[in-house]
Amino acid sequence: MTGVRARATAPSGALLVALFAVAPASGDRPPEPARRYEVSVDEALEILRARLCFADRAPARLAPGVPEAAVALMDATDDAGRPIATRRGIVETAGLPPGSCVRYRVDLGAAMRSTRFAVSAGGEHVSTQGVWLWRDAGAAPPRASLRFSLPRGVVVSTPWPSGPDRTLRLTQTAFTRPGFVAFGRRAPRAVERAGVCARLLPLGDGWALDDDALAAWLAETIDGVASVRGRFPVSDLLVILVPAHGDQVAFGMVRRGGGYAALYLVGRDATRETLRRSWVTWHELSHLLLPALRSRDAWLYEGLATYYQEVLPARRGVQPPERAWATLAEGFRRGARSADTTPLGDASAAMMQTRGFERVYWAGTAFALEADVALRGRGSSLDHALRRAAPRWRGDATIWDAERLLAALDGAAPPLLAPLGARWTAQRSFPDTDRLLRRLGVRPGDGVLEDGELARVRDAIMAP
Repeated sequence: MTGVRARATAPSGALLVALFAVAPASGDRPPEPARRYEVSVDEALEILRARLCFADRAPARLAPGVPEAAVALMDATDDAGRPIATRRGIVETAGLPPGSCVRYRVDLGAAMRSTRFAVSAGGEHVSTQGVWLWRDAGAAPPRASLRFSLPRGVVVSTPWPSGPDRTLRLTQTAFTRPGFVAFGRRAPRAVERAGVCARLLPLGDGWALDDDALAAWLAETIDGVASVRGRFPVSDLLVILVPAHGDQVAFGMVRRGGGYAALYLVGRDATRETLRRSWVTWHELSHLLLPALRSRDAWLYEGLATYYQEVLPARRGVQPPERAWATLAEGFRRGARSADTTPLGDASAAMMQTRGFERVYWAGTAFALEADVALRGRGSSLDHALRRAAPRWRGDATIWDAERLLAALDGAAPPLLAPLGARWTAQRSFPDTDRLLRRLGVRPGDGVLEDGELARVRDAIMAP
């Protein structure tokens, strides 16, 4: 989720647009899918038709990934056109013979209205796949494939890997985590560097910057994030720019539902400098430095991203180190003012309900700073720990927890981060950042740099 700088903010209620291009083909031959989808839409993008075939026995029921989308189901039949019973958007398939197929229709307008992360604009429909992809209800997702059949001029973009015949492979996370799929008119532009094929998609018309300028901006951000581990954390990524009024980057989000994508709400009048200096882009792409983590550990994944959103632009010369340290000091002050007596782990788990973003984000940022300083005292760094541990989760789609992640970052060395993280999670008050800042030669009140016993460490953190 978007980081916290001037003020902590929750995801906006505004509808967000996202388009995901089909991921590149893999050389590995996957097992035969247990479910095969064929999906089409009409030219007006009003009705989606799906045919789902089962390699073996049909499940008892089919349901949408987004429960609220049940209202969008129009009807369901077998391959012969005979009606199949539905109840409140659930398709009753228990009596179907093995190897049979189900056809169903979805009202895309109703599907879009069932989730706030969807929009219909400019002749395009964008949403999470859960509003139209009916799947086994109450069961582990099986292997699946999907093929689209589209009218002339309609382009579908997804985060899912494809084979040579353009058949998409739906991994478990395509069913268990939200993503975005779009039926639109345009394909994204490839930006390849630092081990990633990033696909950049500015939606709509009227952008002040052309595609070359936008690609150059994205390339610089990729290079900055890649410098932490020596290569970019993932091999395929879609970056979506959703147009808004003004010239600022107002919001960002990373999602991992079947693939990786970052979405930004960007003013059409944005210049190259306003994009470069926006911390939002750095924050979101920094999330990819870590594996997926449970919500209770938001303090860790949001804190690390908030730390790097200041450190990486300073290292790249996008902002002066003095500004980065002043922003960190200001954030710690706000985090301390917003702290309560709830253990940080509990506050993280309840963050979306309590809106306790500032305490969670900035306590996590304080952890990242203290961890980096402590590691540098051992001749290492947070960068180095991430670089060494990254192979353990690369390609791993499971949900990690903070304990497992910190143990991996500690490696074979005497534990440092794991006990520090355990203390942080249980802490009921905001950490004492003033003492650490003074040792680094950063004045807590305003972030002004001065002499300190760890001034060399302070300068090394922000050094190119």
